Amino acid sequence: MENSLAVIVVTWLTMSIRMSIPLLFPSLGGLLAQKAGIYNFGLEGMMLCGAYFGYYGSYRTGNPWIGLLMGMAAGGLLGFILAFTSIKLRVSQLVIGLGISIFALGLTGFLFRGIGISTTSPAATLFQKIDFGLLKEIPVLGEILFTHDWMVYAGFALVILIAWFFYRTTSGLNFRAVGENPQVADTVGINVELYRFLAVIVSGVLASLGGAFLSLTQTAYFTENLTAGRGWIAISAIILGKFNPWGVLLACLLFGAADAFQMQIQVMSLGIPYQFLLMIPYILAMLAMVGVVGKVRSPAAMGKPYVKH
Repeated sequence: MENSLAVIVVTWLTMSIRMSIPLLFPSLGGLLAQKAGIYNFGLEGMMLCGAYFGYYGSYRTGNPWIGLLMGMAAGGLLGFILAFTSIKLRVSQLVIGLGISIFALGLTGFLFRGIGISTTSPAATLFQKIDFGLLKEIPVLGEILFTHDWMVYAGFALVILIAWFFYRTTSGLNFRAVGENPQVADTVGINVELYRFLAVIVSGVLASLGGAFLSLTQTAYFTENLTAGRGWIAISAIILGKFNPWGVLLACLLFGAADAFQMQIQVMSLGIPYQFLLMIPYILAMLAMVGVVGKVRSPAAMGKPYVKH
């Protein structure tokens, strides 16, 4: 009995790490945009396009790297659209972000049906897991930490990189200044528009990586609405993480653990309706939001268009 429980716990922890990654990439992308003062409500749509074009590229070429590049290009393009309309045209960031998500849902569904690919079609080529050799044979820790593909470790490395960029570099300080007080940043010679454009485009690329992770490491297929609202949970993770890369990582691990938990419960066949279990991560996201709303300080200029005088 104890051995069975240990296996369940190890499996749950391993799955928790894996399930946090499709949230971590878009969360970090959204964090970049919001630190620069742009609210990216299009994360869900960018994820969907990353998932679809990642799958399509890998399916057609047999090379997951080409699929990944196609997905990143799609996310970057949507990021550019959000940046241009919200920064240059000063259209509502909320409206454009929601429009991108709705557009991407319809576009990927249309393309998916239009080209005749279904789950009965040959699967896309997936990224292979890294072979850590003897490290994966370490009791308990070996399975939890050393049985994943490269995108998992890239996600954690990205947290370190972004934290270093924000708090240890001059460019990172300028970046945060653009989101806090663009007028002052502009006065001292910082190009506000350039920083915001770069932030939103990179945000789109990172969000697309979250979607591509699903289709290129997990499912090998694409289905309509594959991301299943993860882009919206990513926004919750940013707020719960208090707009800090390390806090965002912990929030994503928490949501990943909840997702892995509901999967484990389904496998155990305890008689609980699976529809209720699927709600667990979203219920947790709502409870987390209720607990932190009003207690987290967002970048002062977030959501506000900047007009140079």
